[in-house]
Amino acid sequence: MIKSLIFNSNSSWVIAANFLLMTGFAFSDISSVRSMAIAEPIAQAPLPTNNCSQLTNRRYVTLIDRPANSLPQLPRYLVLAAVPCNYLNGSMTFFGGFDNVKTSAFRASQLRELGLDAVVYSFNAKVSDVPANVQAAAVLVELNNEPNVVIQKVQSLTGKSAVLATFGNRSVIVAAPLSSQQSANAIATLLRRQGFAAQVISADIIAPPSTNTSNTPPTSVPISTPSNPTTNTRPTIYRVLVPNNTADTLKKIRASAPDAFVTIFRGQSYIQVRTYTNRDNAHRERDRLNAIYAGTILLRD
Repeated sequence: MIKSLIFNSNSSWVIAANFLLMTGFAFSDISSVRSMAIAEPIAQAPLPTNNCSQLTNRRYVTLIDRPANSLPQLPRYLVLAAVPCNYLNGSMTFFGGFDNVKTSAFRASQLRELGLDAVVYSFNAKVSDVPANVQAAAVLVELNNEPNVVIQKVQSLTGKSAVLATFGNRSVIVAAPLSSQQSANAIATLLRRQGFAAQVISADIIAPPSTNTSNTPPTSVPISTPSNPTTNTRPTIYRVLVPNNTADTLKKIRASAPDAFVTIFRGQSYIQVRTYTNRDNAHRERDRLNAIYAGTILLRD
């Protein structure tokens, strides 16, 4: 792990760092080393070979949806924790695995203080206690008849990875699969301005494919949230659609639902307002919108 990082061999910190590593120092005890932090660059690393999910079996991880070799100078305690990895064909940087969500969120806050969109995520458990401000998000893009062209355009516009996926028995594209909510919103807005139907979804509903033992990267991932990590059960997704009857309907809806986008259902133009996994919440939203926009419907995937 440390081979891909640059160190100053003349610094007394190397001795201290080696001692801490040899004695099993836990990086969750970050406050004790922060006062000794020294800015260090990360070397131009080769393409990552580690899958991010394989780097730790801890309950939580802190990640940045950005290659390690494009990061700015970091304090040395963060350099020690940084490991290049990949997730769904995208190059990312792993900054530690933790058993405590507060510790993982604290690491994310340290990175955010440096202007980096760090997120907290769990690869091996379904969790619900990750603070909202550091939850991971992704962008879902509807396909047309040329999926490869769409993928290339999405990647070119966003500079992020994009992979073909299945969602509700239809083909879609997942872009920036472990980004911050803020970054995902910005990407979705950019894509919508270019004519793409894009929305922000929680990264929790993306289930990556089983480990691929060959050198061929996966080309399709199912989007689902297993109720148990050992099963492939997909939750029911409810979509609230409002009739797209007037020229300003989309603008009005986006005032409260920025991710709303135009879609076609049974030959008619609708605006997809939100998606839900909770049936009662979806019905309440449908009823609320139907009182304003007659003909609002609820679809179940």
